[in-house]
Amino acid sequence: MSLLRWLPHRGQLPDLPADIPGTPVILLHGLMGSPGNFEVTARELIARNIPVVAPEYGQRGTVAVSQSLAEVARIIEPIIDASPRSQVDIVGHSLGGMLALRLAQQYPGKIRTVVGLGATFRGLPQPPNPLLRHGIRAVMGRGAVEIMTSTPFPVTVPKETRVVSVVSATDQVVPAASSELGDIISVSDTRHEYLPSLATEIISALDWTP
Repeated sequence: MSLLRWLPHRGQLPDLPADIPGTPVILLHGLMGSPGNFEVTARELIARNIPVVAPEYGQRGTVAVSQSLAEVARIIEPIIDASPRSQVDIVGHSLGGMLALRLAQQYPGKIRTVVGLGATFRGLPQPPNPLLRHGIRAVMGRGAVEIMTSTPFPVTVPKETRVVSVVSATDQVVPAASSELGDIISVSDTRHEYLPSLATEIISALDWTP
């Protein structure tokens, strides 16, 4: 169990209308994140009559990655089935971006667009000290340790999914070598934790149609 999962959430998710037609946009927070991190972006999407779903999962992403993935899959399956095109778009921050890409591989043709925000597509560099890794697990949970790797995770863009990466030069958490995949939108002055608030860039990356 992560000690940090008890930290207060940042941001307040607005009420999400359930009756907006079109292909839903799923917002996936990152490790130690919450749906409220997408407050600004969710408001902008709703203002444009874009349907939004923003689940909290995996005890804020601190459980095993496979457990988080399975939980999100259970959430989005009925959403895909109810979507007019039997598809969804996913915007994923950090760990949420990794999960989005794996969902696109798990559901071929069902994930229309993946937008990664400082996404851990290829993982994070693994600290060489095993005691440090143990400490990270105790504080941040199993999910944090599982996204760390001595060699980058291999990734590919699924054939039927468009992938766009929003990458910040001032991201001190996820290196660009991990987060760059597909089309790239570069920003220069946004810290990792504030990437979910880049509504303009996210909406541009989605290039949403019903």
